[in-house]
Amino acid sequence: MIDARFLTQSPLFRNLDEVERAQILIIGQKRQVAAGEVIFREGDAGDGLFIVLKGSVRISKRGATGEEALAVLAPPAYFGEMALIDLATRAADAIANEPSELFFIPLQDLRSLIETQHKIALKILYALCEVLAQRLRETNDRYMSIFTIAQWGGANPGGPIPVP
Repeated sequence: MIDARFLTQSPLFRNLDEVERAQILIIGQKRQVAAGEVIFREGDAGDGLFIVLKGSVRISKRGATGEEALAVLAPPAYFGEMALIDLATRAADAIANEPSELFFIPLQDLRSLIETQHKIALKILYALCEVLAQRLRETNDRYMSIFTIAQWGGANPGGPIPVP
């Protein structure tokens, strides 16, 4: 039997009541992954989302100079949620940073649950919007920091870069 407490700690599922969390537990499954194991690669089909129960997972992109880590996620973080929004392929690699335990929720099962249980759908999608809005704000802040450094940090000896 899986202890449902981890769902109360997950930003995506913490607003669900006990019965609703039980429905998520029914469709999900625990997965053990070894350190360095690839969970998915950029370009793979988005087949579901993962919650980190134990250990950590590195989200990264591969470039000309090798792997660039975008984030290291620890419990109760989740990843792969973009598959809920669109049917696009994975945007980055997910690799176990250490031996880890994950809870995998298949996209098809979650979509079926959302389509039939509108109260659950509303709670999950609202939570997802909150998290995505927070991430967008953080990305904007980082972008503006980089822009400011480029503008005033000597990258343009002729003066500031005009704002587009």
